[in-house]
Amino acid sequence: MTLYSVDGMRPFGAAFLKGVVVRNTVAMRVGQRGVSLSEVAALLVVIAIIAVVAVPNLGEANRAAALFGASGRLQGLMFRCRAYAIMNQRSTGLVFERRGNGSWRCYIAADGDGDGILRRDLESFTDPIVSEVLEFAPRAAGLGILQGEFVPDPSGRGRLRGDLLDPVRAGRGDIITFTPQGHATPSSVYLTDHHARMRVVRVYGGTGRVISLVWRSGWSQWRKSAL
Repeated sequence: MTLYSVDGMRPFGAAFLKGVVVRNTVAMRVGQRGVSLSEVAALLVVIAIIAVVAVPNLGEANRAAALFGASGRLQGLMFRCRAYAIMNQRSTGLVFERRGNGSWRCYIAADGDGDGILRRDLESFTDPIVSEVLEFAPRAAGLGILQGEFVPDPSGRGRLRGDLLDPVRAGRGDIITFTPQGHATPSSVYLTDHHARMRVVRVYGGTGRVISLVWRSGWSQWRKSAL
């Protein structure tokens, strides 16, 4: 005779009896190995501790990756700006704009009338935008300087000075200009994860060379970065 479960759908019979035998056999083997309830509880505690430790580390890794990505996008735009100036034999600028909500955006603009990249020429579209616009949202990994920390000057001369609310150090117009001869506006652009890390992308005036440095809370100086 075949037996059915209470919902009338799943038959019991041999399969049910086999399951009971298998479960009893497993229980006997566990008992033979000497695994006690206290040992299982201890294992669960260890797993819980590992999970608690891993969660903050995962958060740190995510913040570091976000800052690395923001720095990489900005540095890539700088490389393109320099290449555009040399290949097209016209001055080209990386323009930074701060918005009222604390966000930033930047883009590449080309000199349209031979007098350099000027704000009034950007407003009149005399100097056209020749790239996509890179956006940096407020409080997200992007342009900024970590507040409440002793941030060293990347040049090695004590503490970072100036307006610590201004992450773009590129002259009065927040424009980094690259010339057809390979020169550039000496500049430093700071980025942060608003937690414990910073990066700076620096441009050397004489050569137009672009480098990236990294710093985190507690370090006495900036360190070279692969990107």
